[in-house]
Amino acid sequence: MWQVLFRIPYGEEGIPVFGFGMMLFVAFLACTWLAGRRAELEGIAKEIVQDIAIWLFLGGLLGARLVFLLTDKDAPPFRDWFLKLKLLTIWEGGIVLYGSLLGGTAAYFLAWGLIYRKRGLKTLPFLDAVAPSIALGIALGRIGCLLNGCCYGQVAAADCSSIVCAYFPMTAPCREGLVESGAQSVAGFLVTESLEGDGEGARIGSVEPGSAAYRAGLRPGAIITSFNGKPIRSPSDLNFYLGSGAILPRGQTTFVFEVKPTAKDPPQTVAFVPRSLGLYPTQVYETISMVLLLLVLLAYYPLRHTPGQVMAVLMICYGMHRYLNELLRDDPRPKGFESYGSLFLIIAGLAMWWLLRLTNRARSASEAPASLAGSSESASNSPPNPATTPTN
Repeated sequence: MWQVLFRIPYGEEGIPVFGFGMMLFVAFLACTWLAGRRAELEGIAKEIVQDIAIWLFLGGLLGARLVFLLTDKDAPPFRDWFLKLKLLTIWEGGIVLYGSLLGGTAAYFLAWGLIYRKRGLKTLPFLDAVAPSIALGIALGRIGCLLNGCCYGQVAAADCSSIVCAYFPMTAPCREGLVESGAQSVAGFLVTESLEGDGEGARIGSVEPGSAAYRAGLRPGAIITSFNGKPIRSPSDLNFYLGSGAILPRGQTTFVFEVKPTAKDPPQTVAFVPRSLGLYPTQVYETISMVLLLLVLLAYYPLRHTPGQVMAVLMICYGMHRYLNELLRDDPRPKGFESYGSLFLIIAGLAMWWLLRLTNRARSASEAPASLAGSSESASNSPPNPATTPTN
């Protein structure tokens, strides 16, 4: 989609500002502001929420990265987690949302035990204050995923015209899976295995009809002599460049080729933006779902029976959405961990809501007799009312 939003002028190429990182920053600011406003309704100072937000943010990122490294079969060796700081290189990708929830939870209880318990912070009202912010943060974060092209869905059904598909540049993370499965080529064409005369380039063997390469004028038999300024002397050169992350950096979407229509023609410059097949926009589905869940949580807040139930509703609803949305996703991720995590959220949320409900009923039942006894005792000890006392 739009991996690099803009570049800060510095040096030759400038400093890239990535869409995913920008949305994380926006989510942090928006969620902290909303949580502070909601916390004031619970009698919690917004300054405390702002301080704890730092703990949650850092703990969430650490947990998200740690779970990825523990569950990814291609993760770097354990020693590189610290020697090469792989545990902190979140800009390389590889963060798991459920890992961030675990890390943020651990960070909160660490901060609460060390600092905020002594200041009288109560956990259940705090959870209700931050629950809408979690839904908002996920909604904004998934917009970042859409911009980056990660957390993508499966190839959409071609015979279902009602599906609005998402198309990503072939530098997005979906490229590897689509190419490895044979669903499509990197640039919309394939090259022949050999070419008469070494060092002459790579001959195009076939071009996908209707692709960006076809619309740009590439045809079978044409010879590619360079790609993005890199000379092409053989088909293996082109295969190497198209498959190299160093040659296809994040944010680069345009492919520029020098092409000879025939061996005797001079080279011509051909530029186009290849796109992926239409995929289910699972990022958009989650953003819409989280906006609706945010409204549900705000509406449910005045209807709760006891503090903590707003967070329980968030756990139930997000677990249900995530379990269903996982069925449409096709990106590399710890599928079993996330599916079982969704089921755990649903069960834990239901149990939490019901236990809080029972606790509230028991508390109300124990307070009612005491209040009735207190009113009866006060009535018996009160002096007679002259207006109602009979006289002889």
